[in-house]
Formats: sequence, structure tokens, C-alpha cells
Amino acid sequence: MDHSVAMNPVSTTAHITAAKASISLLLCLCSFATGLSPIKFAHTWRASRVRISRKPTVASLLLCFGGGVLMFTALVRMQPDVRRTVRILQADGRLPGSDHLGDLIFCAALFAVFIVDEYVNLSRGPGRGTSTAATPDSQPPPKSFRVLFAVVALSFQEAFVGLSFGLETAGPDDALWYTYATASGTKLIIAFCLGMELAWSGARNSAIVVCSAVFATVTPVGVAIGMALSQCCDNNAANKLPSPGILHATSQALGAASLAFVVFLEVLPRHKHAGFTHLISTIVGFHVMLLLQFATNYQQSA
Repeated sequence: MDHSVAMNPVSTTAHITAAKASISLLLCLCSFATGLSPIKFAHTWRASRVRISRKPTVASLLLCFGGGVLMFTALVRMQPDVRRTVRILQADGRLPGSDHLGDLIFCAALFAVFIVDEYVNLSRGPGRGTSTAATPDSQPPPKSFRVLFAVVALSFQEAFVGLSFGLETAGPDDALWYTYATASGTKLIIAFCLGMELAWSGARNSAIVVCSAVFATVTPVGVAIGMALSQCCDNNAANKLPSPGILHATSQALGAASLAFVVFLEVLPRHKHAGFTHLISTIVGFHVMLLLQFATNYQQSA
């Protein structure tokens, strides 16, 4: 009896490790498939290259829904993370103690995205970046570059989510599992919306596949790194996330700025004259993410 009791902690740890690996792999596959699903719309969108009409269609409503999701992700999810990271760096003495430094870094990143976007427009030649019609041999519009940058920034953030989950030690009934399930639902919605924006922007199918693969795999990679650290390090180090650096804060700000740039200069203007139904779809997308955020915060405080 004593021998079996002594083996229980080891058996429990093995089951938790297997469960983390299985859930991460399943999330990776589901995220990849979700990100690729908008490809079926890509051919139609590239052929037409017209703005969304007032008539509500499934594709236009999904695009508006995605606009609400990306707006919430940029302003409510990513920008507060920039502020929190900056406050940690200020407490460590690595950044000056200014009350609004996080917001200033975000604004600087937004101006940097404007400059890069203007440079891309100029490098494409006069009139090529603003044309709404696309010829078969024309390059993808520069908006695809903006979405690609947002994918990279979101992938960096998702890697840290996976890392925190991999470092945590939790039982099968721990609230951490429910929190991770809610975060996984958020990841799937964002993957679908990013796939839609890439398809609408005229990105090639190969680019959509690569972006979806990167966004899908970063979370299980982060989980694997976290589990490896928790196995090879002592308990105090294993349960503590690596301290963020200035590069981390800068990448967070650039990600939030690029996503905000896409939302306010591409997504919302595209839907401006699309009708009240499309506005409702945008609001629904925003509130779906808000409900998921509330559920995550509730599980973390439980």
C-alpha cells in the first residue's frame, strides 16, 4: 500500500504531462485547420477585388465579425499587455518611471508602422498601392504585409501563453485547465479572422498556409519549452515565467500597433458603407472576445 501511494505523485505528474502534450497537439491541428478554412473564399475575393456591398452575405458578415475580433485583440488584449510589461521593467529599473510610457511606446510603434507602410506604398510605385482592382500578374496589396506582421506579433504572444501553461503544475480539476481551454477558444477565433484578412488582402495560398502553421505551432512549442524547464529546473524557477525584457515590450507594442493599423485603416473603412447588419456583426465579434476575456479572468480568480 505504501509503495503504491508513493508512486501516485509520479503517476499523476506523468498523466498531467501527457494531457498537456495531447491538448497542445490538438490545439495546434485545430488552429491550423481553422486558419486555412478561409482559403475557399480567396479565389472569389481575388477575382472580384470589390468592396463589401450593403447586401449581407456570409463572407461579408464573417469579415465584419473578424474586424470586431481584431479590434478587441489590439486594444483590450495586446495594448494592456504592453502597459503591464513596461510597469515590470520600470519596477526593475530598466526603463524610466513615466506614468504613460507604455502608451508612448505604443504610439511610437504605431508611427513606425505608418512609416513602414508608406515606404512599402512608395516602393510599389505611384498608384499601385491604392488600386482596388487587381490584375492577374499584380503583386498582393501592401495590406497583406501588415497582416503578416500582425501574425508574427500575435505568434510571439501566443508562445508566452504556451510557456506559462507548460511551466504551471496543476491537477486535473485545477482552474488552470479551464483557463487554458478559454484561451484556446480565443486562439481559434483569432486564427480564423487572420486567415480571412490574409485571404481578402490577396495573399497567396502558400503565405496563408505558412502563417497559419506558424501561428498554430508556437503555442505547443511554448508548452514544450515550459514543461522542459519545469523538469530540469528547481521548483522556484519552474513556476516563474522569465522576466520580460525591453525587446519583449517593443515586440508587444509593434504587434498591437500593426493590428490596430489594420483594423482602423483597412477593416473598419472597408465596412463603413456596408450597412447596419454588418455593423452588428462587428459588434458581435467584439463582444464574443469580451465574453471569453471575462471567462478567462473568472477562472484565473477562482
